Amino acid sequence: MADLQTLQQQLAAFLPAADNNWETFERILRPVNFKAGDYLASSGKVADAIYYITEGIVRVFTRHQETEISMDFAFPGMFTTSYASLITQTPAVVNLQAVTAVSGYAFYYPDLQQLYQVSHAAERTGRIIAEQQYLRKYRRELSFLQHSAQERYMQLLEEYPAVVQHIPIKQIASYLGIKPESLSRIRKNLRNAD
Repeated sequence: MADLQTLQQQLAAFLPAADNNWETFERILRPVNFKAGDYLASSGKVADAIYYITEGIVRVFTRHQETEISMDFAFPGMFTTSYASLITQTPAVVNLQAVTAVSGYAFYYPDLQQLYQVSHAAERTGRIIAEQQYLRKYRRELSFLQHSAQERYMQLLEEYPAVVQHIPIKQIASYLGIKPESLSRIRKNLRNAD
């Protein structure tokens, strides 16, 4: 489970020791808690915060022709938001929903912008976090091109073993870009292979 100390360590890793300005970030952190099913951000509304997840699972999804498409999951120790909405301050096209009860911290947009104005180190940290999110997204897209659905599922289980225990099969299948029936076959094949 991630906690405030883990967040501090992650932020410190982005900065040289001389630039470590944890106190400036700590001042703008706001603890947040969401029940399973609550929305952290909603489609059609402007995202107002970046969330750092300390406990629980968040799903990022969109809707297409009445179908929900899971685009991402955020687990403890990860940052999440509707980045396009937050950066452009335009309405989001994705939703962030707590799959389980979620605890964490929010960095609200106005506070971040004010902090970036007075601290080059904080601005650099924000840029590095955004770069990390880009790389995560890039790796996911590359995985779709280079790996089968079964390989993507196995990689997801390896990285986040709790995924099967807490996330409905329909959402996992959507995230993998397959139908729930296909995921059931993959899971059966993996059980039979053991």
